Order: sequence, then structure tokens, then C-alpha cells
Amino acid sequence: MRAPALLRLSVLCAGLLAAAAARAQDVPFEPSGEIRILAWGTMGTSAAFDEGRVVGPTVNLTRREDGTWAGDLAGRNVALEIREGRLTGANVNLVLTQKGGATHGEGLFYGVRFRFDLDGKRLSARFGDCTVDAKRLKAPGQLRGDAACLRRGASFPSNSRATVQLIGDAANEPPPLPQLALALLATMAG
Repeated sequence: MRAPALLRLSVLCAGLLAAAAARAQDVPFEPSGEIRILAWGTMGTSAAFDEGRVVGPTVNLTRREDGTWAGDLAGRNVALEIREGRLTGANVNLVLTQKGGATHGEGLFYGVRFRFDLDGKRLSARFGDCTVDAKRLKAPGQLRGDAACLRRGASFPSNSRATVQLIGDAANEPPPLPQLALALLATMAG
């Protein structure tokens, strides 16, 4: 008699777990902002975000109930805390500031320097040996400039003209943090 009761309880628990997992997957990701970097003559990359997620080819982060961010970023499993303008975690230390319509970030991601400045006129971003320098165009959220990376073993950087698209909340002045910084880091590091 005890075995059938355990079996029924096991089936009930399995059903509840399956329902909970299905419910968690029912919430669709609807981005409120996105960064796209399109280097001419090559493939581009992007990362989209909303209030609680950052998603792209090299990023899948979720804000937890306690306000920390966790998931994958540039091939690394990270758990990040944002406090007083500082985004920190194991091997991650970034300082993020916003003042007068300008957004600035700078620090280290797994020993690689990351720095960006975004304002009403331009975006300047660096990750390791890669750079993007673009000026705003008349069209909202559109920037154009240069992208370059010095690849291992090369004497000269490979460079290209690039278009940067700031879509939705990414084009706001100021854009949401840490989402913009995480999306930009994902596009630069990828």
C-alpha cells in the first residue's frame, strides 16, 4: 500500500515541476533596447536587453530577485553585483557613471581592460585590442565610424568602417545601466 502512495506523490511532484518549468519559459523576452555593431564587409553582432535580461549571441544574463545579475557573458559564467555605480564579481570590476547626458564605464573583465564613453555626439569603446569610435548621425540612435582589432600575431590592426545602432532604450540619454554596459561589453568581447 505504501508503494502506490509514493508513486502517486512522485507523479504529482513531477507534474508540478514540469508545470513550473513550462510557466518560466512562457514569459517571452521582449527587449526594450538593443546595441548593434555592424562592421562593413564583415558580420555584425548585437545584444538586446530589457529591465531584467541581456540577451545576444555572446550573452545571456538575468537579473535575480536580489538585484544581482547572473548567466553567461562572453563565454564566461558570471554572477555580478551592482552597487553604488560599481559592477563587480569574480574577475569583473567595472565602474559605471552617468553625468549630464554622458555615460562612462571603465574597468577589467577577466583581466582585459574595457572602457566606453557614450554621449550625444559619439561612442568610443575599447575592449582589449579592439576599438569602436563612432559619431552620431542625424537619424536617432545611428552612429558611424571605425572599428579595429589587433589580432594575435598581426603587425597591423584589421579595421573597417562601422555602423552602430542604438535601438529603443539604448538610445535614451541616459541609457539604462548596467544593461547598456553589459550589452556593449558582450558586443565588444564577442
